[in-house]
Amino acid sequence: MAREKGGLTMSRWRDAVAAIRGPLEFARRGPGAAERVRDLAGTLRGALERAAELWIPPELQKRLRDAAARLESGADAETLEQVAKLLAGVLAPDFPARWLSEAVSRVPGVGPKTAQALARKEISSVEDLLFFLPRAYEDRREITPIERLEVGRSASFAGTVTRSGIVPLRNGRRFFQAVVSDGTGAVQLKWFRGIQTFQDRLAPGTHVLVAGEVRRYRFARELHHPEVEVLAEATEPAELPRIVPTYSAVEGLPPRSARRIVENAVRAAADLVDGWLPEPTVAELALAEIGDALREVHLPSVGLDPASLRERATPYHLRLVAEELFLLQLGLELRRRDLRKRVTEPLVLSDAAEAKARESLPFVLTGDQQRVWKEIRADLARRAPMNRLLVGDVGTGKTVLAVLAAAAARAVGRTAALLAPTEILAEQHFESLRRLALPLGVRGALLTGATPPRERAELARWLERGEVSLVVGTHALFSESVELPRLGLVVIDEQHRFGVAQRRALARKGENPHLLAMSATPIPRSLALTVFGDLDHSVLRERPPGRAPVETRIVSPTAGRAVMSQLHETLRRGEQVFVVYPLVEESEKADLKDATRGFERLRKALPGVTAALVHGRMERAERARAMADFAAGRVRVLVATTVIEVGVDVPNATLLIVQHAERFGLAQLHQLRGRVGRGGRPGRALFIADPTTPESVERLGMLERSDSGFEIAEADLRIRGAGEWLGTRQAGHLPELRLADLWRHGEVLSAARTAASQLLARDPGLTGQPGLLDAVTRRWGGRLELAAAS
Repeated sequence: MAREKGGLTMSRWRDAVAAIRGPLEFARRGPGAAERVRDLAGTLRGALERAAELWIPPELQKRLRDAAARLESGADAETLEQVAKLLAGVLAPDFPARWLSEAVSRVPGVGPKTAQALARKEISSVEDLLFFLPRAYEDRREITPIERLEVGRSASFAGTVTRSGIVPLRNGRRFFQAVVSDGTGAVQLKWFRGIQTFQDRLAPGTHVLVAGEVRRYRFARELHHPEVEVLAEATEPAELPRIVPTYSAVEGLPPRSARRIVENAVRAAADLVDGWLPEPTVAELALAEIGDALREVHLPSVGLDPASLRERATPYHLRLVAEELFLLQLGLELRRRDLRKRVTEPLVLSDAAEAKARESLPFVLTGDQQRVWKEIRADLARRAPMNRLLVGDVGTGKTVLAVLAAAAARAVGRTAALLAPTEILAEQHFESLRRLALPLGVRGALLTGATPPRERAELARWLERGEVSLVVGTHALFSESVELPRLGLVVIDEQHRFGVAQRRALARKGENPHLLAMSATPIPRSLALTVFGDLDHSVLRERPPGRAPVETRIVSPTAGRAVMSQLHETLRRGEQVFVVYPLVEESEKADLKDATRGFERLRKALPGVTAALVHGRMERAERARAMADFAAGRVRVLVATTVIEVGVDVPNATLLIVQHAERFGLAQLHQLRGRVGRGGRPGRALFIADPTTPESVERLGMLERSDSGFEIAEADLRIRGAGEWLGTRQAGHLPELRLADLWRHGEVLSAARTAASQLLARDPGLTGQPGLLDAVTRRWGGRLELAAAS
């Protein structure tokens, strides 16, 4: 296997290039050089013919074979020059990267319409298509007799077409129908599109292999648009390789067409793809060669274990996982090193000022808070900008640390900005920060999309004059019209809802300001090191004294009477209640209870009890009034969506009721129950749920067994996977990991991180390995802003 300097494994194509280039370049050195190579023509021809057998572009295969043909009559100087000229471009080191970056239309079978459909899926290059990886596999080796086909299940079966033809409908439309029998029974196949294609292929007597979902129509079983493969008469279905990859849907492209196009890409380019992992890591993990990995992941051999395929645990999957994580770890570490090179103004808070600020707080910092504040204060005092992730369990007190950091910024005449993901959360933060910050001499202001132009102009004047030193806001802070003069500190709350580029967009409003990213959602270590690996980490686990764990129970939807009894009992004690629903209004697509109707039912069931409704679609003033009334005790029951997930602090609230708890993530439910029991009285959470799978039962059971957000986050990651755990990748929550699962592939992640650290210790800027640096930049540069770092 070819190597780049540093012992990195490369590709079969580079092996082939080395076998061709070596004798060719030696023979062209000068007079007599060719004669010194034994059987030069045969050696070169053999190398060229072996290279042409690789999975490379068809035009490249042709060029290699043409070059080999020219050597059949010998290897004189003129012939060698012709061969060298013919191969000059394709033997260049950058040829694989250039070809892989070609438009996807270079792949056989991809025309303009198909290219447009793939572009909507963000597949624009040959490399994108190669790494459009299967989401699952169907094992079609198990052939089901037709008599045993079950309605509602997918199955594979073989048989003979006994009858076929076009069936007209009364509305003028028509469909193609074929009846297939295997001796045990018969089933109808129907197609409403592509009729001519199937009419030509499925004449009576045709032997076929069929796969699809079985439906019922009246009293008969049928399949709509199944996948059909025509078999030779003597072929036994079990003899065919029938592990079939399935890909996420591409709008406008049938699944069979998507598979065919991906297969064409693999056959045209799999052996051009470089592997970048160091040899010791490949050996340690017993990983496959990179070209073989692409072949077997997309076109699995019949001998592969279906369970290993589903778990992405084959050596072929693990090679692609390791490559992906290795490049990501390199990108994150390069990003971290670049940030450390930058220079900013230190935010130095003198010992006297720091002591005065802490004395002004209404409580004493916990041991954890003191430790993390020491880390933050040390970062702020350096000339390199702080880039720190603060992860804290529910109720551990992150906000006060942000206030102390803002006080450090004000002490040197700098402005601080706090970014929240939603308008409601920004409002809640503003109220909390104002109570803590004003005694420290930090005056704040709120800026959201709903802030009127007149108030925005007034805020701009305050900022310019230095009368406001802390701005709390939403995405409105990103606006080009918003200036943040003397910006020295950026605090981002619930930062897992923002991507790297968004974090940096706000930071660019200042000259390398210090960055404190906070999350009230405990992030599993594996995820933190991967998704937020460009940040230093601090963790808060200790809760303030007197904060007892919230008693948690999972209850059935049929236990409504018991739940109402708990609600009445809570109200009789003079305490307050949160009731949370997953929806604002009734949905036609989901049979779920919604907050609006739930609010009306509760008002009828609780005459004389003041209740209020809060959700994200309400006007800001109406929402703020309801929240203020609840905080002041004027409202006893607050019906809400998850807008109260974080930031709401009502010490008298002791009961939380959540409808359809199975629809929420564990971390989200843990956040919600953190809203109760914040005063001196114990809190209780009732999660009304109807789990339908063993995984749902296991997930919800964790909430009854554990009060640790970190334990719950690890369990949630293990059960649901990283993509679901953080939310949709399109929102920028998670780097677009094509194949890696951060729970299943923890061992690979650790090995990739170690390999990346060791490599950068030897070559900090990857200057000795430009191909690898280019690969990192192509794969992650846009997400990690590496172009600016290099």
